Amino acid sequence: MKVTAAVVNGEKRDFELEEIELDAPKDNEVLIKLVATGVCHTDVAGQDGLTTPMPVVLGHEGAGIVEQVGAAVSSVKPGDKVILSFSYCGKCRNCLAGHPGMCDKFNELNLFGPNFDGSHRLHSAHGDLNLYFGQSRGSPVLPPTLSPTNTTLLRCPTTLT
Repeated sequence: MKVTAAVVNGEKRDFELEEIELDAPKDNEVLIKLVATGVCHTDVAGQDGLTTPMPVVLGHEGAGIVEQVGAAVSSVKPGDKVILSFSYCGKCRNCLAGHPGMCDKFNELNLFGPNFDGSHRLHSAHGDLNLYFGQSRGSPVLPPTLSPTNTTLLRCPTTLT
């Protein structure tokens, strides 16, 4: 599907809004329509080339509405409002102890560029685009009375899982 993304095509280059191709969700993935987003200092570090290979789609703060879920997803359903979070494996000792921010695979899943399975889910006319912070994990489901536009900045400085 065609989407618009803020792409950085090289170190210290400006964000460029580009129409790119987003692959359909895999069995364990969720498609979220963003309704609000923010820019974190780590996005700026990424823009400067300090965290993730180029070219990259930066941005990891956001909130939105689940549009599609993969066949193996049971934690959310279409229509749920969610806050985006970082990726974590869910299987290491830290994740199992309730500390996903200390995941043994945190850097691999969030900063190295490809998706958890080695694939690239985002593509430009020039080739594959790298991910940043897993682009991102939807968690948790927001109460129906809470608007996603009022929760965007909660995700980065706090861990709600």
